[in-house]
Amino acid sequence: MENKLKRFIDAILETRKVWLLEAKEGFFAMLEDNDGEPYIPLWESEELAAKAAQGDWEGYTVTDMGFSELSHWLKELANDEIDIAVSPEADGEITAIPSHKFRTWLKPYDDHSYKEKDEGEDGDDFDYGEGWAQPWG
Repeated sequence: MENKLKRFIDAILETRKVWLLEAKEGFFAMLEDNDGEPYIPLWESEELAAKAAQGDWEGYTVTDMGFSELSHWLKELANDEIDIAVSPEADGEITAIPSHKFRTWLKPYDDHSYKEKDEGEDGDDFDYGEGWAQPWG
């Protein structure tokens, strides 16, 4: 397990991205362990991800995600209690990393190039009138 995790970390540090399988835009391959805990599988290379696109994942598209977007996404995954499975094996064996810990580790390498529009940032043009933000009294 240690060698697999080290290989994964070394590879993604070099490329500054991970690889995933995408069913359709925004919907990624997931798996569960024997206890029903959900995981998002990540691979360190396009080749390994493509090799995994078979069986239940046949027809999924191999896509990459940069560190900046991944860091943002890991926050959502942690909130949803979904962890990461590092390059899952064909036999179902996984090396798991909690999303929040992976995000903490990833943070120093995030270049903040990914900017997702915040909710409510769609140009609210409603005129609230003068003094709407003033305290009551």
